[in-house]
Amino acid sequence: MKRFLFVFAALLLLLTATSAFADDLYPPSWRGQPGTTYQAWEFSTPNPITAPDVVNNPYGTPSAHAYPGTSQNWIDQWGGRQGMWPLSGTIEITIPNNPVPNPYKDIWVQLTWAKQVQSSGPDVWEMNSGVHGTLVQQTALSLTGYPSPNNYWYQSVYLIRLQPNPSWETVKIDGTIVVDEVVIDTICAPEPSSLLVISFGLAGLAAWRRKR
Repeated sequence: MKRFLFVFAALLLLLTATSAFADDLYPPSWRGQPGTTYQAWEFSTPNPITAPDVVNNPYGTPSAHAYPGTSQNWIDQWGGRQGMWPLSGTIEITIPNNPVPNPYKDIWVQLTWAKQVQSSGPDVWEMNSGVHGTLVQQTALSLTGYPSPNNYWYQSVYLIRLQPNPSWETVKIDGTIVVDEVVIDTICAPEPSSLLVISFGLAGLAAWRRKR
């Protein structure tokens, strides 16, 4: 009993730490299902090539590579936050994924950012396919303490759909912006026939357990 309580407390602590880690305001409904991946970056160090701070990806280790652009350097503290990349260049995030061919893959990107110039905004897209993300949601999070145009932190949510799914993708974040955090979920949707096989398999397993 004591061991069970210890394991339960440890899992609860892990889940709490993970959920509080980033501006993870709009997680997709399918997170954690088979065929999904999850990875998040806070950019807390000046290393331009970083593995995710939190990851659940059975297919490999994702990495982010910042190419901030001319006269743009990593910032330790700014606007009430710690660790960020100001861009006039790009951030490229490579995510290994399901190698099994499927009809499509959805990439769900949550991006925390601030403007550098009035007309600036993020452009989130997948480099190999050239597919640009559709803006799903945008929220003003908090004031930065600086005057316009860089007075607000925003979180923008983008959906990129690739048909069919590649075995890996490179998500690019462009714009004259300051990037604080990125959270990316992916899901590969199987063929309807595959879903049918899985359903029959689960039904057979349930019947076998009832027999026993």
